[in-house]
Amino acid sequence: MTEVQDFGRQLGEFSRGLLGATGADEGTEFVSDGRAESEIRGFLAELQEAYARADIDWIVDSLAEDFTTYELVALDGSPVVIREKAAMREYLTTLFPASGENQVKSITANQVVATATLGLINEEGDVVISKADTTKEHQPLRASALAVRTANGWKWRHWHMSEAGPRFRVNAAGVPIDDNGQVIPGARVVTQDGVGRVVVDGHESRPGVTLTSGQTRRD
Repeated sequence: MTEVQDFGRQLGEFSRGLLGATGADEGTEFVSDGRAESEIRGFLAELQEAYARADIDWIVDSLAEDFTTYELVALDGSPVVIREKAAMREYLTTLFPASGENQVKSITANQVVATATLGLINEEGDVVISKADTTKEHQPLRASALAVRTANGWKWRHWHMSEAGPRFRVNAAGVPIDDNGQVIPGARVVTQDGVGRVVVDGHESRPGVTLTSGQTRRD
């Protein structure tokens, strides 16, 4: 069994339990729906565009009635659980950057499997907030999302967001800077599979470690 087939088998078992599907033999092999997978990728792209334009109404409308999410608080990166659309709307009002700033959520789907009515996406990438002073703040992310087809088209049933690495800031030239806006000696940004991270003198920075100007990492 290939990795994708095994992933599909797990999704099939999950969907039968989630939606109460009946009539399928326990050993039935999962069969993916290519058209549904393409539609879900497009649905994800539309969601990113809605985030970029801070379209709270579109985002909330894209959610299923029984939606849940595990998110990260914008200001400090701590986790939060949201189970109601009204709570999600309130959260979104605090998420988007201030006037004069711009947010781009460059999350890409690296794996999608779907039936005609249910799809699962694994994602990774970066949320980048462009500040008014031309600096940028990065939050690398990994995520998974569950979409269900409804009478009103595809809707998101669940999101799960987690950090793919510590937040970091760069100046207009893309060079890592500290909280005071000073260049961190020996630091550079390395991007792999759409996820950025800071390395200093060849060593990766770690969550919970703050680098300041004049400081280098050699541990």
